[in-house]
Amino acid sequence: MAALLVRRLSVAALALARSGLPMWAPVAVGAAPRPLLAAARLLPLPAPSAGMKAKVVLRRRCKDCFIVRRRGRLFVYCKTTPRHKQRQL
Repeated sequence: MAALLVRRLSVAALALARSGLPMWAPVAVGAAPRPLLAAARLLPLPAPSAGMKAKVVLRRRCKDCFIVRRRGRLFVYCKTTPRHKQRQL
């Protein structure tokens, strides 16, 4: 849980640093300024890369999947849908 919070805050801080905005978000007149990092929980997390599925039997899941033999193992890669990646056990 703590790791997820740290990851969200680091993602928000990185996005803030890249945007060039000040650390304090603009607010309405008369309201107390609030840190932009407080809104970090509202920022979406980056899409997790699922990695590779380890399977006994490999199948091409779409027309763009292709099978490659590397390091003595069979792998399935897909350029259009990266979640189709597989590795033979």
